[in-house]
Amino acid sequence: MSAIFYRTARCAPAMLARRMYATKPDVSFQELKQIIHGVGSIPYKLIDVREPHEVAQGKVPSATNIPLGEVAAAFSLPADEFKAKYIIEKPTPNEETIFYCRSGKRSQDAINQVEKVSPDLVIRNYRGSWLNYSENALGNKPLK
Repeated sequence: MSAIFYRTARCAPAMLARRMYATKPDVSFQELKQIIHGVGSIPYKLIDVREPHEVAQGKVPSATNIPLGEVAAAFSLPADEFKAKYIIEKPTPNEETIFYCRSGKRSQDAINQVEKVSPDLVIRNYRGSWLNYSENALGNKPLK
């Protein structure tokens, strides 16, 4: 069963069609690398939902940190307050909003929260998240 169908099949029928078009498949490392380096013309916002002490150890270029505990409140803010707090424009349906964390679980939790307050956004998950990025882009081997 595809991730899109599974996630949308659990929704109420009225939301089913909207989510099928708004939610896209997970982002791979190769696709993320192309997006953050400007290959193609996909407008995006990259959101790191790890805690600040985790982000201090490194982050994906162009990412903005919004810890998981703040995500629902952040995406409920008016656009001007969002920009004042996070120093980026609030994500819109005209771009992809990509979430990541350390390994992929918290980013999925963030997506579930944001879908409730901003169901019109195009939301994607970089499921490999920081562990995948640091291994592939930086050559860091995961800790056992």
